[in-house]
Amino acid sequence: MLSGHSGVGKSTLLNALIPGLDVRTSEISMAHDTGMHTTTFSEMFDLPHGGSIIDTPGIKGFGTFDMEKEEVGHYFREIFQTSADCRYNNCTHTHEPGCAVLAAVEEQRISQSRYNSYLSMLEDKDENKYRQGY
Repeated sequence: MLSGHSGVGKSTLLNALIPGLDVRTSEISMAHDTGMHTTTFSEMFDLPHGGSIIDTPGIKGFGTFDMEKEEVGHYFREIFQTSADCRYNNCTHTHEPGCAVLAAVEEQRISQSRYNSYLSMLEDKDENKYRQGY
């Protein structure tokens, strides 16, 4: 199954993998220089050398439902593993002295982009923004 954000090229990849498939795709948006949401329903296709693959509509965003702030780091494997070496067992990996995660980011053993994603999730207080009709 191919799953991911809208406009990242899931259907384009399928067209490259399966000759003659010709799944509908759209051009890159000139206004935003990004792909555009095109697939509107899930569909399964047979692969040329056996097996099947499902193309799914793009996802607009992910939310952190029913997740406590203390749990966010558990969903980032490298942050979770490194946190075992933090001075404090309740370290938030944002400012504490002796934080192994901050040291790993500084030493580029944890990528800055992954750490930024972690911080973004920590700061995301409105978990209802991803829910429709609540």
